[in-house]
Amino acid sequence: MVSEASAIDNASGVPADTLVPPSDDERTAQPRDMFMVWGGVNVAVTNLAVGALGIALGLSFLDCVLVFLIGGAIGALTLAACVLQGQRTGAPVMVNSRPAFGRIGSRLFGGLLFLMSAGWFGVNSFFGVTAARSIAEHLGLPTGRGTDVILLVLIVIGQLVIAIFGFELIRRFERVALAGMTTCLVLIAAFAANGHIDWGLAATVSGIDRFGMMVLLITALGVGWALSWTPWAHDMGRYIKSGASQRATFWWAWAGMWLMAFITFTISAAVATKVGAHFDVGVTVSAVMPRGIAVVVLIVMTLGLISANVVPLFSGGLALISAQIRIERRVGTCLTALVGIGIPIGGLFQESFGTTFDSWMLGLLTWIAPWFAITMVDFFVIHRGHYTTADLYPERTGNWAAGAPGMVAWAVGFGVSWAFANTPIYASPLMTEYVGGADFSFWVGALVAVAIYYPWRMRLRRLPAPAL
Repeated sequence: MVSEASAIDNASGVPADTLVPPSDDERTAQPRDMFMVWGGVNVAVTNLAVGALGIALGLSFLDCVLVFLIGGAIGALTLAACVLQGQRTGAPVMVNSRPAFGRIGSRLFGGLLFLMSAGWFGVNSFFGVTAARSIAEHLGLPTGRGTDVILLVLIVIGQLVIAIFGFELIRRFERVALAGMTTCLVLIAAFAANGHIDWGLAATVSGIDRFGMMVLLITALGVGWALSWTPWAHDMGRYIKSGASQRATFWWAWAGMWLMAFITFTISAAVATKVGAHFDVGVTVSAVMPRGIAVVVLIVMTLGLISANVVPLFSGGLALISAQIRIERRVGTCLTALVGIGIPIGGLFQESFGTTFDSWMLGLLTWIAPWFAITMVDFFVIHRGHYTTADLYPERTGNWAAGAPGMVAWAVGFGVSWAFANTPIYASPLMTEYVGGADFSFWVGALVAVAIYYPWRMRLRRLPAPAL
């Protein structure tokens, strides 16, 4: 498979070594490593900040816990399925998209994934700066916009170094980061429990409005949080040993995504019951811990930011390559950081970053949900969990018809989803007036896309196969 695919991709001018399956010598990861990787991205400053979103929406503490517990468990199944697909095919995400969207269509999604990777890098970096800023304040260092920019530059450099060196260093770093960040979370929870949590905090909204806010939180931080990580899951799963237990791969990935996200989000919401939803990790930590311990915790958590950001940085370069841009992955990683750095810089001049984050999460899910639904149905249902070399590396690169069912289904699902969206970018009157401000966008987008794609693709499979 590797030799044939290499010849095809080299002929099209794309660096093949990053698109074809890694060699057996490179596939060194064990299923349990997926717990480290996906647990590592969730014990991050971003999660500790945005877990307070439910409290800001007016929900009770119990409402938030139920969303993170049940919604998160369901959402983690989506990520685990993508990790499993990556292990089976050994191919990066947008190569795995070719059978459903065609080679040209997957190039377009490669561009979207690059922008999404840059965006996540920027969002996570902003929350890292808020933690680093509090460290500077505790140490008596000068504060202000200039200091914030210097801290941002240092954080970006640290992330780039690890992401550039690739999966093996990412895997090793995630192990250390998970241990350090988990220790910090335990300390924060212990201090917060000493009078800094209102366990019985009641909701400030009721009836249909409460229902709407719970659905909105499920979309943003329940099911939607794990779903937002699915495009990168393939790129991590492809390094798991091909002969390793697929069942173990699935459940280790699920556990890492769900368990650590649940713990971090819950701690964030708990602290916010008294401290308030500041979306600033420095404020959150400093409010519940003595100054000396807070500084140490914030230092570890700022370094731990790297665990969340190296995954999108690593995949950002692969996304450009899968879009058939002739570039080395390391250069693509640097471009991902360059494009995304505008987000934290802009965020430093905002009074509240919460609205920006809300727009970001709910907006990106409108394109991910139909894409995810189509790729999963194509791989696990239509192709019964197996792609051939011809599926992944078609010889013809310029045939739009090959990806027509997928592209049309995605476009319709994406378009329809906005009629059920409630974001700061666009709020559908249907959502705001009748269901208390809920957001059903990604649910509807996914269902519509599958309803169009599945019968169309199955009909084509019964006909003589067209040349791809």
